[in-house]
Amino acid sequence: MNKRGVVLGLGATAMDVVIRCSDLPKDDGFAQIYDERRTSGGSGANVLVTLAQLGIEASLVARIGEDSLGEQFRRELLQDGVSDRYLQVKPGGVTMYTYVFVADMGKRAIFVNSGDSFTSLKAEHVKESMLDGVDVFFTDGYPSGASLKLAKAAKSRKVPVFLQLECVPSFMEGEFTNPQDLQELLGLADLICSGDDVYYELSEEQEENSAVKIIYRRYHPSYGVICTMGEQGAIWFDGEDMISCPVYSVDAVDTTGAGDSFVGAMIYSYLLQGMDRREALRFASACAAMKCQQPGPRFHGSAEDVLHFIKGFHRK
Repeated sequence: MNKRGVVLGLGATAMDVVIRCSDLPKDDGFAQIYDERRTSGGSGANVLVTLAQLGIEASLVARIGEDSLGEQFRRELLQDGVSDRYLQVKPGGVTMYTYVFVADMGKRAIFVNSGDSFTSLKAEHVKESMLDGVDVFFTDGYPSGASLKLAKAAKSRKVPVFLQLECVPSFMEGEFTNPQDLQELLGLADLICSGDDVYYELSEEQEENSAVKIIYRRYHPSYGVICTMGEQGAIWFDGEDMISCPVYSVDAVDTTGAGDSFVGAMIYSYLLQGMDRREALRFASACAAMKCQQPGPRFHGSAEDVLHFIKGFHRK
């Protein structure tokens, strides 16, 4: 595995306040806080960190605020190996941040304060030249105007477009996207990857296989549609065959960012390393499992570490 590549990514950029607690309380309930710390996150940034950790040259297109959160985000992004040359600062702006509550067995809940900087990234703030020398364009679709502009430019250059929808569209509509932009982005994607809840909402179908097939037939992405289903693993439909991959069962410390690690590892293994679909799914699932054993929202490790994990797991 000595192939390298260049990935440009545009997506969610945030600081996370990670709170480890005894449980996720019900209405009017209580829980004990064991630990609280602030760390860089955001699904788009997490995907690129995974790629950088795996040895890929990765750059993030995003906007942060002119505040201490933004300063910490930039510092930790660079420490994690991702280029900040396209990371813009909104003068006087507030960086997006989240509260991530993590309970036993990796259960979590996330509250988002979008600030005023991330969503201020507009189409006029990005340039087609950002794609010079790029092998894959990744986006989680938000903010949609800037994502759409770069996705169109990538298609015109025959650069594969990987679209990950992290949240259900109804949650993101408004300041992050609109239905028209989202539909156009889905039509531009070469590979779509989301959780089952996203496909349920988009397809109005409540069964994974059927929902994935509906999305494929509606948008015809070149490499198909991947659905991640938590402990049930992942499935991948390419228009002909539906393949599946179970999860690697581990003692989870923190599941935050596991899906982002899966996506980063999928881009690495399938689009950049040329693994076949089953190999790529196994590699991405292993990377996600390793992330679940690490605290915080970002994967740290090498491609060799992932391969070693897979070999060791299968020897058990």
